Amino acid sequence: MSKAKTIQSRVNYSKTQLAALKETNLAVQAKELGLSVNDKGQVPLSFLGQAMVVSLEGIESVSGGQVSVDAQSVVAHYLISRGRGPLKGEYVPINRLTGISVSPSSPSANLAKPLEMIDGDYERFQEAARKIGGRYEGLSQAGGQAWLFGDLPLLPVRIEFFEKDDEFPFEIKILFDATANIIASYEGLELYIMCLTVGLLMAGGWITDPDDCERSFL
Repeated sequence: MSKAKTIQSRVNYSKTQLAALKETNLAVQAKELGLSVNDKGQVPLSFLGQAMVVSLEGIESVSGGQVSVDAQSVVAHYLISRGRGPLKGEYVPINRLTGISVSPSSPSANLAKPLEMIDGDYERFQEAARKIGGRYEGLSQAGGQAWLFGDLPLLPVRIEFFEKDDEFPFEIKILFDATANIIASYEGLELYIMCLTVGLLMAGGWITDPDDCERSFL
């Protein structure tokens, strides 16, 4: 069952990832995965605009706020990964990585559904993307406005924003580097999509509470 299916399954998944984090050699893992380690043996990073620090004891926000369960899962999952690069630079949807067919009724198909709230407002989208660490890369080969989110160096995510024209409605695609399935599991990729979706909508003011997305995720 998809880890994005219920809130409780996501909480349980987070617990397993944090438990595994306690058993890892954090300094070695961080360096091999492209992250730095401070003099306390902790890993400082910014994930989708939130500064945090990772230790064997868990993941804490630098500002004193709360790091969401799903964000903790994604970051911990990355840091315990045995996968390594190099990146291919080819970006594909989650079903291309996993071989899992994504039907309209499947959990994965619903993960980015809340992004429909953006309603083609590219100017507002740009501001939100920058707030959570996105970097504009120009037009993709498919013709979309490409934004890269590279907080986790070996697990970059690209959003391609296709503006509305006379023939097609606006569309947003969330894509991973073709090596992402070496670094993360299907569940980890699902949760990354969820975190990115919520982060964008919060940063752009489309929602004020992450729970506003829950009905679409379930």
